[in-house]
Amino acid sequence: MKFIQLLFFIILTQVSFAQKAFIFPKIKTQGETIAQLTPINWAVIDQTQGDLNNDGSEDLAMVLEYHKAIDETRVYGDNSTDIIKETQKPRMLVIFFKDKLNGLYQLSTQNNDFILRSEEGGKLGDPLQQIYIREGQLYLRFSGGSEWRWELGYTFKFQDKDWFLTNAVNLYYNNNTGEMTERVYNFTDRELYTTYGNIYRRDISNHRTSEVLFFNRLRTFKTFKKPWAWEIMPNVYL
Repeated sequence: MKFIQLLFFIILTQVSFAQKAFIFPKIKTQGETIAQLTPINWAVIDQTQGDLNNDGSEDLAMVLEYHKAIDETRVYGDNSTDIIKETQKPRMLVIFFKDKLNGLYQLSTQNNDFILRSEEGGKLGDPLQQIYIREGQLYLRFSGGSEWRWELGYTFKFQDKDWFLTNAVNLYYNNNTGEMTERVYNFTDRELYTTYGNIYRRDISNHRTSEVLFFNRLRTFKTFKKPWAWEIMPNVYL
């Protein structure tokens, strides 16, 4: 009887532990300074300012990181199933529009998944390269790998009251030989340009093709969970 009670207690403990998930804080809907908008135990690791909604004011995008590592399960491949477990610091992307009348930052979106974590870059280390704003669009850049390296770039634009993926770049190459495949996506015009060849001899040895992109609708932060989670074509992940 004692053995059964002990077994039941162990199972109950395991279930309770498994159900305990990290809870991301809700970012303040408005604030005057970056410090006011940054939650306790979180730090700004990258930020950029520029006009994102075409009103002439300097909007704000930030990447925040939690102060300690946790066990975090992440999606790869199908955009929904959590299949890879890492011990790493959670990150958030937050975007604010600046109100021209009162000067306050107003929260546009908070995303807890899209930004790659420090342990997701392979031997090259932290994959987050930079975020920046140019011509009213938000650019996110990542890289990683080892002998075979990859670079990912995503461009999001605010339109029709949501954040849509307009362009992307996926470069995969061998650091020793230079063998590479580069795919440049234009989702607005539904075009894909693919370059095969050598990253060190782009002008003489590469072959470029173009084709029509087929997809149902433009992806957003809500429908494109994170890098490597969209199988845009058979065996091709973005």
